Amino acid sequence: MRSCRVLVGVGRGGKVSALLGVFGALIVAAAAGEGSAGAAAMPRGLEVTLQDDALLLYRPRRQVRRTARRIAAIGADRVRLTASWSALAPDPDSRHRPRFDATNPSRYRREGIRRLDTAVSEAAAAGLSVQIDLAFWAPRWAVARTLSGDRQRWRPSSREYGRFALALARRYSGRARDPVRRGRRLPAVRLWTTWNEPNHPGFLLPQWSRVGGGWRPEAPHVYRRLHEVAFRALKRVDERNRVLLGGLAATGGTRPGYRRGLPPLRFVRELACVDRSLTPLRARRCRGFRPLRADGFAHHPYSLTQPPGSPQPRPDSVALAELDALASLLRELRARGRIETELPLYVTEYGYESNPPDFARGVAPRTQARYLGLATYLAWKQPDTRMFAQFLLQDIGPDRRYGARSARRWHDYQTGLYYHDGRPKPALQAFRLPFWIEPRGFGVEPELTIFGQVRPGAGSQRVTIERRAGDGSWESVASRERDPLAACCSLASVEFDTDAEGFYLRTASNIGGGDYRARWLLPDGRSRTSISLKSP
Repeated sequence: MRSCRVLVGVGRGGKVSALLGVFGALIVAAAAGEGSAGAAAMPRGLEVTLQDDALLLYRPRRQVRRTARRIAAIGADRVRLTASWSALAPDPDSRHRPRFDATNPSRYRREGIRRLDTAVSEAAAAGLSVQIDLAFWAPRWAVARTLSGDRQRWRPSSREYGRFALALARRYSGRARDPVRRGRRLPAVRLWTTWNEPNHPGFLLPQWSRVGGGWRPEAPHVYRRLHEVAFRALKRVDERNRVLLGGLAATGGTRPGYRRGLPPLRFVRELACVDRSLTPLRARRCRGFRPLRADGFAHHPYSLTQPPGSPQPRPDSVALAELDALASLLRELRARGRIETELPLYVTEYGYESNPPDFARGVAPRTQARYLGLATYLAWKQPDTRMFAQFLLQDIGPDRRYGARSARRWHDYQTGLYYHDGRPKPALQAFRLPFWIEPRGFGVEPELTIFGQVRPGAGSQRVTIERRAGDGSWESVASRERDPLAACCSLASVEFDTDAEGFYLRTASNIGGGDYRARWLLPDGRSRTSISLKSP
């Protein structure tokens, strides 16, 4: 697990500039002092988690094993798995609750539990940690109102959800016997998230409720009850279990309605039972409110087709560029006693769809790769962020029920590092070796800030920066690290070592334009390169 990173000075209330135009945040960083891979490094975890339920939960064990090993080989630290309540519960389509001990994992559907066991075991065997979402949807017998179809989500029973959480916590406590590998125990899972995107109508209803002649937010209060019972259940099994609150979508609707999602900042305020001025709400739904308990706050700060540094246009939204706003709100709620402890941020889902293959959505594959480098940089220098994510190893692929010209053919996510047929995208290279460059300053001697990470390696790695020469060849560039504790910069060097987690932050002379890339120098004499970026 990559447990440390360099802290880059960024004002807590500030917002990061857009992709190519504005670089004010970098000037702020220079004034505040920049961290480097040396003595100034500060211990802040930035794990990388990768989710691909299609490959990890719905394939034969041998293929799951290959997938887990591939995920570990490209540099992820953890996998995120969905424990679908409706897929695991017995008789999920019945209106009447079956008679069973819902706290006993062996009473859940055998095939679903077996799939989850396989994914957890093979991930652990590959050296990966595991995060489980106790997530969508509910069995029909556990909701207040049934909906057409199989996506039941109307006020799920918190009591039944707590029993489900207790069953899964027992299953992956580290003490349960593995039913397949005789004499062994199933690995322990120590990171959990309650539900998934509760501010999105696709996962929880109602989002709002009619009260008299107006509307009031409802989903935050339904979710608070779900989270509280799951938190108690998970901690009851083992205090070492870390439980994440939230898992919110990046944006929401601008008007109320049963099926109109809530923007995340509004959702958090309602969750904490405060109004816009953070004054406690006296409404009936907040009677008996107790400070929220969690070990972190999960968020999904997608920007869809916009660059990672672009803020969402809708109020109270939180894209990657606006993580500071979410972090600030959580700190303020903690200071006012609405949250029990400080909550670091965990980006547990993120990515960009590529076009192709999806001709109706997404960005060009090369742009997808560039955006992943910038997104890693923005997450890395946000002081409260402890985890970053990649959603999908491999594209889900086309829905062949629809014709080649139909946009619905590609309605599933195509955010993978590989195309659905297994061919690698440029994003794979960008995931292994995230890389980003920005102008550092202006004047007589302009410089570049150069950021990157070596993910597949373990410990400090040897790197050099290269620039494309006029004849098309690549030449090494002398760069230096900056130490805010020293009077000046380090000496320039062509080769340098990353910090123990593979990160580096360098400066080099900006001699005007040109393509740059990082080269990872392996001990056996081989090397690998990042994607190349043109200097702005």
